[in-house]
Amino acid sequence: MDYDSNRDKKNKYFDEYITLNVGGKIFQTTLSTLTSCKDSVLYRMFNKDDENSITNKIQISRKDSNGAWLMDRDPEYFRVVLNYLRSQPTNPTDLIIDNNISIKGVLQEANYFQIDPLIDLLNKLETQQPDFTRKEILIYKGTIKLTKKKLFNLDLSNIDFQKENFSGSFITNCIFNSCIFLNSSFFGVSGENCQFIKASVPNTIFSTSNLKGSNFSSCDLGHASFNNCDLTKTIFDNSNCTGALFQRATILNGSFKNSNLEHAKFQKANLRGCDFTNAQLQNCHFTSADLRDAKFNWTKVSFGLFKKAKITQEQYNSIPLENKANLGFKIISDNEAFDQLKKIKKQQQQQQQQQQQQQPSNNNSTTNNNNNNNVSNNLNNSVNNVNSNNNTTNNMNNVNNNNTMNNNMNNNSINVNNDQESSQI
Repeated sequence: MDYDSNRDKKNKYFDEYITLNVGGKIFQTTLSTLTSCKDSVLYRMFNKDDENSITNKIQISRKDSNGAWLMDRDPEYFRVVLNYLRSQPTNPTDLIIDNNISIKGVLQEANYFQIDPLIDLLNKLETQQPDFTRKEILIYKGTIKLTKKKLFNLDLSNIDFQKENFSGSFITNCIFNSCIFLNSSFFGVSGENCQFIKASVPNTIFSTSNLKGSNFSSCDLGHASFNNCDLTKTIFDNSNCTGALFQRATILNGSFKNSNLEHAKFQKANLRGCDFTNAQLQNCHFTSADLRDAKFNWTKVSFGLFKKAKITQEQYNSIPLENKANLGFKIISDNEAFDQLKKIKKQQQQQQQQQQQQQPSNNNSTTNNNNNNNVSNNLNNSVNNVNSNNNTTNNMNNVNNNNTMNNNMNNNSINVNNDQESSQI
């Protein structure tokens, strides 16, 4: 009975409503809300179970004539703090902050009340705020620089940005639909999930940018440069990409359906899973590109440059062209072969770095031999996967020192590639 009585008393305490007078504005909330963050000043003020609670020592003068607790704080900022305590979101974008409220002002309030989780969210949110608004860009365009700026989540559609420089800027989730970017630059931007639908983007530089998940549908991208970009899951459907550069770009699961890719260049690009259905590919360069699992209408491919382009045996068998043996494809029988070789090269580099860091000692020769043996074993395992055990084993047995080991590693990698090319039909 005593336990139930104490529990009922405690529940009644936490459901108790408190009236606050913050800077002349009245707020009403429950004690459970005010004390929900145990390390905060509000918890220490209103937790009656705390012996050091301020409420146990507050004088009547701290209340107004209506009995509301007085706080000399800004009510606009305190409202954001109170809303956070009511729901305690974990994502910065879920914070309820009106457009006319300063994030720095709310952050100052959170610091005053020592609400650490809210401070962390506000710090993250502040880094995601753009440096300019759409209105400011329209008014001051031509007088402000847009290089290395934060332009998150802005709708900048239907703006003429000819010869504008966005290099190094953060443009994630920006909307540039129907914009004009003639001779502009987006070099090295970070801009996942951007929209450039129906934009005019000829002769524009996007090289080395991160544009994952972006949409360039129905764009004019004539002679635009996307070299070394990350374009994973990016859409280029129905776009004019004549002469565009995609060399060494990563375009995993991208889409170029119904696009004009005449004279476009994809040398050494990662195009695994890309969809080129009904794309115009006359004089399109795919030399040394990775085309595994990519989709083509091969009957409409009159000619193109596919020398050393990687495809699977299944893809090769499905190509209906009579001259496919002359196109120069490199048939990959084991999808993991190249990945394994990369891991071995990385391991070799790490071992070389470790050797450089080691101080000279009498045991150096022993350490080098052990390292050689480890790399030799790893290489043998990789080559086993592509059925070339004997050649690699014989080569690796001749390793005597670190320098010769490195040369043999390069020769072995070439041998693996030659073995894979030998499976070409």
